[in-house]
Amino acid sequence: MPATVIAERVEWCGSITWFRENVKRLRPEHRPVDPADRLSWAAGDAAQCDLWFPPRRIPLEDGTTALLPVLVIVAAHSRFVTARMLPTRKTEDLLLGSWELIQQLGAVPRRLIWDNESGIGQRGRLAQGVAAFAGTLATKVVQLKPFDPESKGIVERRNGWFETSSMPGRTFTSSADFNAQLQGWLDKANARVVRTIKARPVDLIVHDRSRMLPLPPIPLQLGWRERVRLGRDYYVRLDASDYSVDPAAIGRFVDIAADLDRVRVRLDGRLVADHARVWARGSTITDPAHLEAAKRLRQQFQTPRPAPVDDLARSRGLRPGVRDRRSRLMVTKQTDAAKQITYLAGALKAPRITEAATRMADQARDAGWSFEDYLAAVLEREVSARNASGAELRIKAAGFPARKTLEDFDWDAQPTIRQQIAALASGGFLLEAQNVVLLGPPGTGKTHLATALGIVAARHGHRVLFATATDWVTRLTDAHRQGNLPRELARLRRYGLIIVDEVGYLPFEQDAANLFFQLVSSRYEHASLILPSNLPFSGWGGVFGDQAVAAAMIDRIVHHADVLTLKGASYRLRGRGIDSLPSIRTQDPAD
Repeated sequence: MPATVIAERVEWCGSITWFRENVKRLRPEHRPVDPADRLSWAAGDAAQCDLWFPPRRIPLEDGTTALLPVLVIVAAHSRFVTARMLPTRKTEDLLLGSWELIQQLGAVPRRLIWDNESGIGQRGRLAQGVAAFAGTLATKVVQLKPFDPESKGIVERRNGWFETSSMPGRTFTSSADFNAQLQGWLDKANARVVRTIKARPVDLIVHDRSRMLPLPPIPLQLGWRERVRLGRDYYVRLDASDYSVDPAAIGRFVDIAADLDRVRVRLDGRLVADHARVWARGSTITDPAHLEAAKRLRQQFQTPRPAPVDDLARSRGLRPGVRDRRSRLMVTKQTDAAKQITYLAGALKAPRITEAATRMADQARDAGWSFEDYLAAVLEREVSARNASGAELRIKAAGFPARKTLEDFDWDAQPTIRQQIAALASGGFLLEAQNVVLLGPPGTGKTHLATALGIVAARHGHRVLFATATDWVTRLTDAHRQGNLPRELARLRRYGLIIVDEVGYLPFEQDAANLFFQLVSSRYEHASLILPSNLPFSGWGGVFGDQAVAAAMIDRIVHHADVLTLKGASYRLRGRGIDSLPSIRTQDPAD
């Protein structure tokens, strides 16, 4: 229970700082005892799994750098370590990496021990695909309960060992270079004697492997898999990057399959695209052969073609009268079918199906679509229209002060952040519950970008709420007074994105700062926040009235966040003869 709440319950009227310091001093004396057991691990029984984030930014294909996760799996009995860097911490990549490392072990541990990693599962529920993965391997995925660090202490110590032993003095040119250097170091590390077991992992792994389960005899169907209809631009999207496809497949359903290294696209089993997977988000990968094929098809489409209707009919041996009667009969059948479609679409409360079916019927006949392809195209138009309508409703309900888009933003004033904003516009940060912090002086476009990203999120299907920091505090204060604060925080957590504008413009009282901290804490690793602020992080302590509260809040916000710094003069004052405003000087976000 926070010290401020205890002070309220006991009706404390003195200094809150004195009260908080003494509560902090008394807590250890009244904290319940939590004994830690000495654990022993039987051969073949378990492997401990965890993600380690090396403190080095890795160069990506587009010239940017990023902190990337490394999946670490340690056989608990032998202490044999396997590890590999991954492009993301999403379920698809975690399962691909797990399978690769399990193959390095040469057998399947009977239990895979994880903490509450979101890509594997949380609160006792496994993420989609994890149960099937475990079932195929005949193993069990164990999700540890909170406050149980001993059960995963082996892999946690190996992560610290990596940072102190393998990382110093090393530089990396790419993720592949990192994996190669890591594997070379692991070969040596597994041959060293481990003090706690007085043996070398490379010697014990043979016995450990003999007690594990055998590898499955069939290949596992893992990775990214999706079936989409190829659009006119003949590109497919995977993990926020676009890959070109043979344009001959335009209008047809194609199957996308990707692993950690390759992205492949097939049409009816035939390979129509094969690219190396890029780890830089927002990239566009084009095969020159696809460009040439698109150019050729475009020229063919633009070449006028005669329509020899009479010759076709004459070749079939039809007399003019027969042709006329058959044409009238076909038109009658089409009219009756159109009426029936209109009636059925109305009964389904999907009136847009009528328009789509009529508009695409001729296209389907000319292109020789199958019935399934035609039906799928019509339904796809209906779903797209519904999504667009739903997006409009979500945008109106968000409470934006004005409708701003990324296309309207003046990128000449902020060229350094354009690529980062383009990556955020893919919506990937929402799926990973990551935050966005926009720092900069007034008038540099922070609210514009926050609003534009909120509109993009609404179009991606996420519920969004926008308000200033003062309005959010007022809302939480009202809920607190009515005794509904936990319910209000739980309701807000169902929103995929909350935008808190104007952080730092007005200072908060202590109670308001505590309420704001609870909002941030309730969304930590659950849902995303966007926070524009005119102050660097070093100035937030003055806004929230307490350096400890500000530090804890910044820690939760920045742990999974993209921090963007906007610089320059105010856009609103251009051409008005005012060069600058009295404001806090721009500092590095890390300050």
